[in-house]
Amino acid sequence: MTRARAAHLGPELRRPLVLDAALPLFGRDGYEAVSMQAIADAAGVSKPVLYSCYASKEELFDELMAREERKLWHMVEDSVPTPGALGDKEDLLRFGLAALLRAVVEAPDAFRVIYLQRHGENRIERGREHWERRMGEVLAAWTPLPDRETALLGRMLVALAELGFRVQLEEPGQWQPDALAAYLARVVVRGIPKSDN
Repeated sequence: MTRARAAHLGPELRRPLVLDAALPLFGRDGYEAVSMQAIADAAGVSKPVLYSCYASKEELFDELMAREERKLWHMVEDSVPTPGALGDKEDLLRFGLAALLRAVVEAPDAFRVIYLQRHGENRIERGREHWERRMGEVLAAWTPLPDRETALLGRMLVALAELGFRVQLEEPGQWQPDALAAYLARVVVRGIPKSDN
């Protein structure tokens, strides 16, 4: 019954379901360890049906990366404050970081695939440049700072966010997104706090 239903969906309707099934596999096991058979099994389809959707694991992975980056960016855009709502640079960094770090909590498998996989380093670098540019645009909308400063802050924000991504994924529960964002922004703007001792 399931196989017959899968065959009737056709490749166009089946592709998103295959990607949904593949995401947690890549997030948990990594690109190299995941086989097309494992993806077919997780999606509840035969290998011929899977290959009718994607000609190779690389093609499937590339489409998955592109889809998850789009979803994550929309998640970030939906959570940042409205333009002009913020004050100083620490606020800019804190709010921008918090938006990115909350997205990690919402979609941990996507972040594992995009930022922690060794496969596709060139794609990750291109993705990073895209996120740096977009965050610079967000910062420019928030403040009248010169373009060179918002571009630099955008790059800084993404670098700090990548540190935060790793902390949240490797040490779950140690930091809440807003608290981690506030701490990182405070350290960048004011320096490391002095000990009370």
